[in-house]
Amino acid sequence: MGRADHSTAFPMPARYFLAKAEHYLQRGDIVLLKGKVSLYSWLVRWWTGSEFSHAALVFSVPHADEGFERTFLIEASIDGVDITDLKHYARDLSLIYDIAIKRFERPWVTREVQSSVRGHMLNYIKANYDYWTVLALARRLIARRRPPIDIDVKAARRKALWRRQPPSRFVCSGFVQYGFLSAVSRLIETKKLPREAIHDVLFKAGMTANASPDEILATTPEDLAQSANLSWKYAIRSGRVHRVESYDGVKAIFRDK
Repeated sequence: MGRADHSTAFPMPARYFLAKAEHYLQRGDIVLLKGKVSLYSWLVRWWTGSEFSHAALVFSVPHADEGFERTFLIEASIDGVDITDLKHYARDLSLIYDIAIKRFERPWVTREVQSSVRGHMLNYIKANYDYWTVLALARRLIARRRPPIDIDVKAARRKALWRRQPPSRFVCSGFVQYGFLSAVSRLIETKKLPREAIHDVLFKAGMTANASPDEILATTPEDLAQSANLSWKYAIRSGRVHRVESYDGVKAIFRDK
């Protein structure tokens, strides 16, 4: 688990926040980004009715024993699944991206669980980005129809097949959802977590534990933003980091001139 916050001086400069990231961030924190310049980011936000156009997961925070000096994210972007320095978004491109950070908090979330989530995602470094899922999602959203919820008798078999043959293509927020579901499923199978833990890592409203791979991978940034299973922690805008407790609080900071 990460260390408790040691400062109440919020808002604080992003450079200080990043320098002391081990006090504020945990591995497995979910990073939501609002791209404010590119047409693609605008379209994703419009399609999903969201403040956000991208999602990533904190892969590491500064840790002397592990040899990390910076905070790295694992993400699925148009270049494929890769590792990115949080500084890239929070400081270098601070005028282009607004950022919010959420956290999955349960008593059973140990360092082993956090490591398992990032480990499952690390297996897919350089996997391709799934443009077809993005286009299919866009068509459904334009038609204002929700994706179907898969509850038929074949669901369990599809889920088992998915575990044996993991996807090779991802969209950003679907990649985050996949990482949590895959890791927790494996920990349940090895008796390290109770079976009901799977319901805690369903971040998309209406999704079930037997959801089809397509539905899991079509999780949007807005699904993560709306999920009550994730707690709001920080919002970063124009190089300043704010502590937040709600989506409304994030929106207020993003819209503050």
